[in-house]
Amino acid sequence: MEPKTEKFIKITLDNLNFQKVHRYCIKYGIDENEFVNTVMKRLFKENQKKHDTMIKGYKEMSEINLDICNEFEDSEKDSNSHV
Repeated sequence: MEPKTEKFIKITLDNLNFQKVHRYCIKYGIDENEFVNTVMKRLFKENQKKHDTMIKGYKEMSEINLDICNEFEDSEKDSNSHV
């Protein structure tokens, strides 16, 4: 198991968000760094799910669009043969 490594980043919060985070952490006895890490992990997980869903949808639409194009091409060939 690899040792836990930490990196540091400086963030700036507006006063209202800072107060909300600070009060929440005091109320529930959570370290502010732990809170931020937890929130970030959830955000990344939710965004990944959204992106995966979008990718799946685009793949499904591309298949539908290809079918439509193929049908149109066949119809065009049929109409040209009658001209």
